[in-house]
Amino acid sequence: MKSAGTAHRLVRLVAWLVFAWGALVLLTLPVRRYDWMQQVDPSISAPPDAGSDNGALFMLLLLGVIVASQVAIMTLAKTGRERTCALVLALVAVALWASRFWR
Repeated sequence: MKSAGTAHRLVRLVAWLVFAWGALVLLTLPVRRYDWMQQVDPSISAPPDAGSDNGALFMLLLLGVIVASQVAIMTLAKTGRERTCALVLALVAVALWASRFWR
């Protein structure tokens, strides 16, 4: 019985780490591939993307992983406070993604 509690604790820890890593990636990666060029030298005009939305697709998949990790926390949570925190963080991740990639 004790190993089941340890396993739940480990799953919750991994889920929190997945959220932290995913949120960091959502915040640090640019929306478009060549956005960093204008930050280095503002006189350079960034070339338009060739219509490839691979970055947005990757971020959408990452958002799915983040939300899934928070759902795992909600199902394994022992308190209502932890469930609420997981729900709020999932909604924050969705809002962060939408603010950067929703067109």
